[in-house]
Amino acid sequence: MMSTWPEELRTARCLLRKPQPGDAPALFAGISGDAEVTRYLGWTTHTELTQTRRQISHDLARWQRDVARSWVLLADDGEAGGLFQLIGQGHALRLGFALARRLWGRGLACEALQAVVDEAFSHEAVCRVDAVCDADNARSSRTLARAGLPLEARLGRYILHPNLSPEPRDVLLHAKVRR
Repeated sequence: MMSTWPEELRTARCLLRKPQPGDAPALFAGISGDAEVTRYLGWTTHTELTQTRRQISHDLARWQRDVARSWVLLADDGEAGGLFQLIGQGHALRLGFALARRLWGRGLACEALQAVVDEAFSHEAVCRVDAVCDADNARSSRTLARAGLPLEARLGRYILHPNLSPEPRDVLLHAKVRR
């Protein structure tokens, strides 16, 4: 389903490229090992670099199996500072992202999200791209809306965010659909 997708996407200020094993130290330092960045994610903060290495291997295996695409964001400093992912669900794709704190507040997440969504809709079979974020994560909700995915609904007790609570939490569903 996703086999014709590019390994690189370029925006005005950053490069999104397929993850590489060598990205693990920068991703661990800036994203997966940072409790503030992973606070609202569906997986626990990594405590060891080996966990991030395993995650990259998992992402590359899903790329090879043609079920998901992950891109690492390289900003102007050339260091891996973001993760953007699309997971195939037939005609619909689920979008996820995380950005290192050093890059917050610069509009890079919105710029990268727009590139990923534009790429998704360049494929005629794709009719929907959606994303969920914790109902308390106003920053991500605003970023998704600015990137062209308006708020569609609030889903009650929808997903586990283990860094916040062992109980399922409400999320905000954002989506862009092809009309």
